[in-house]
Amino acid sequence: MSRRRNNLRQLASRIVALQAKARALGLFTHDRELLECRKCGLLEDVTSTGQLITSRPQTLGLDAGFRFQELPQNRFRCPACGSMVAEINLRRKKQPRQGEPGRLLAQGRKP
Repeated sequence: MSRRRNNLRQLASRIVALQAKARALGLFTHDRELLECRKCGLLEDVTSTGQLITSRPQTLGLDAGFRFQELPQNRFRCPACGSMVAEINLRRKKQPRQGEPGRLLAQGRKP
């Protein structure tokens, strides 16, 4: 049992090291959701080669050269406008905003 546990710990350590190396190379490691600033519209995207880039909605796929600054408590700072951006966790069910069809249907009304 102890040998298995040690092997698992070694494997976990290697995975963490590989993720850090990938991040340092500018690759997206899929350990969080992509970010979007609601104030200025800057958003993260991933290229077909796995590079993490930022772009504007008008120029999707073209790297703007900015990177969101990671802060404590799953928060990030937008490099373009300085707004705080919280990471959206997909494990929590996203609630539709007032007036969106999902919320109206949940209330038993038609959209």
